[in-house]
Amino acid sequence: MVLTSLTCSAPGSTIVMGEHAVLHGYPAIVAALDVRLAVTLSPLTDVQLHIESSVGDWQSSVDEALIAQLDQQPLRFVLAAVQFYSADIRGLPGLHIKIDSDIDPTMGLGSSAALTVALVGALRAWLQLGRDQQQTLHDAVAIIRHVQGRGSGADAAASCYGGLVRYDAQHRQAQALLSQTEAADLPELRLIYTGYKTPTPEVVALVGRWAQAEPECYAKIYAAMGELVATAETAISQADWPAMAAAMNGYQKQMQALGVCDEGTQNAIDAAWQEVALVDNKHELAVKISGSGLGDCILGLGIPHVQTWPHAQFALPISAQGLSYQHT
Repeated sequence: MVLTSLTCSAPGSTIVMGEHAVLHGYPAIVAALDVRLAVTLSPLTDVQLHIESSVGDWQSSVDEALIAQLDQQPLRFVLAAVQFYSADIRGLPGLHIKIDSDIDPTMGLGSSAALTVALVGALRAWLQLGRDQQQTLHDAVAIIRHVQGRGSGADAAASCYGGLVRYDAQHRQAQALLSQTEAADLPELRLIYTGYKTPTPEVVALVGRWAQAEPECYAKIYAAMGELVATAETAISQADWPAMAAAMNGYQKQMQALGVCDEGTQNAIDAAWQEVALVDNKHELAVKISGSGLGDCILGLGIPHVQTWPHAQFALPISAQGLSYQHT
């Protein structure tokens, strides 16, 4: 086992297209963002686990941590990752886990996924299990799904690989679509917070109940979403930003049909469109929900700062670098 400190960091992320449909066999497009979270592992002389983070601390014996209940524990993703590798950790010396983040957890941005990917990368290296990117993603998605009950893992794919990524949830596989260098001509991505957030598991469960009541209708919506993602992939490969914008705007219509664009979310979308009323190149602009909907963030492509909107908004460049390692 490595006896010096090891730091792994991973970027935050936002989903560009593929929300909800990614849970039904269709791909998603996710962007890694230029904000990062770092996890540092250091050895302890006693058989203790000490977790240090801005959301809380944890200290116990390693054995106690390996059987701890996750529930709504704020450090549940950390404990779940430690428990995932329990067979390799049990019997080893103690461990100090320090988490430093530039990602605002209240804004989404894939903070839980970035944490999980960074910690999985660090633990796998620490335990000499290798640094295979695909296996790291596979393990991270398994942990996220264990904690949340269900989840696509799309944000974890962006955190692991960096850049703009196509993600297949069924096989937990990611494919790079656009690096930071190639994204130089991509219209600016802007995230605009609606002012509130409905937890993703709640939204997914709600949509699931609606789909059970109207299975054929929702199957058609998911299929239309999948076709729009494929159209966007082609547009990205050809740097055809008007076609990408059209696909994103089309996806927003499907999110409305799905039922996850409530009044507050629509108000944010309307405010973004009103800001560009006099812009000539409207065919290159898009505004859509980013994430599960019913609040959280909307995503603008080429949309300027919305002067009239009272809540947080910011433009973030795509991060070319995914999971990174540093020995100290």
